[in-house]
Amino acid sequence: MLERLARELDLPAEAFFTEAASGAGSPDAALDADAGELLALVRHWLAIGDGQARRRVLSLARQEAERSGLRVWA
Repeated sequence: MLERLARELDLPAEAFFTEAASGAGSPDAALDADAGELLALVRHWLAIGDGQARRRVLSLARQEAERSGLRVWA
């Protein structure tokens, strides 16, 4: 699952396993921060058991992406 997720996000699979110890000044700091936020989002998503609540979260994410000018895939 992580390999597919990494491929969809155009990230190396290792991004899910990096430590935050690389420091804010390192070239990988932005990737580390993004990966950390992504992991938090996935953890929260998995904690939502209600299908209707998941659809609301997904709808909000789509709206925010579109508002940012990003083309959203299904």
